[in-house]
Amino acid sequence: MIFYCFESKEGLYRAVLAQKLSAKTAIIESTPDEDFTSSLVNGFAECCDDFDSLRMWQWEALDRSTRKLVAEEERRTYFKAEVARWRRAKVSGILPPDADEEMLPLVSAALRAFPLAMPQLTSLITGMDPLDAEFRQKWSVCLEWIGQRLFAPAVKSGDAHKREAEGRSKAGKRSVSHAAAGVGRHQEL
Repeated sequence: MIFYCFESKEGLYRAVLAQKLSAKTAIIESTPDEDFTSSLVNGFAECCDDFDSLRMWQWEALDRSTRKLVAEEERRTYFKAEVARWRRAKVSGILPPDADEEMLPLVSAALRAFPLAMPQLTSLITGMDPLDAEFRQKWSVCLEWIGQRLFAPAVKSGDAHKREAEGRSKAGKRSVSHAAAGVGRHQEL
């Protein structure tokens, strides 16, 4: 029946991939203002729920032949949409201006998929299976932590200069108080 409906295994793979990419593109379009942290956490949940897709991509990566990727143009279109979303997020201030919107999909994919792509490493380090509910919870918390630190809310430039000046002032006071207490003495060159 596969050959009757899809003509080949590649045809089946293309149909499955097209359906999944369409669903993911719809998610991008329906959550245009999603921040990077939420994208990481939600993306990891999607990877766990659709573990078979990750395995398909791994099998494809292991094929060292020079064959063209199945549905390459459809996939490029999907990733271009993701890059465009992060570009819009930069313009709207959701991402800081120095964020590289073309590298973010790679960072995101690595963080979302690595525990599942390398389950033996996950098990060796944590003693848990990456699909275990406890691991999923811990990894989601870790992804939130990473996302919050990577992209803390952008600060307006005037506020940044004010904070920087206050920081220098406080640092100077600390240096004076440490020197007075005999702590951290150093020679200025």
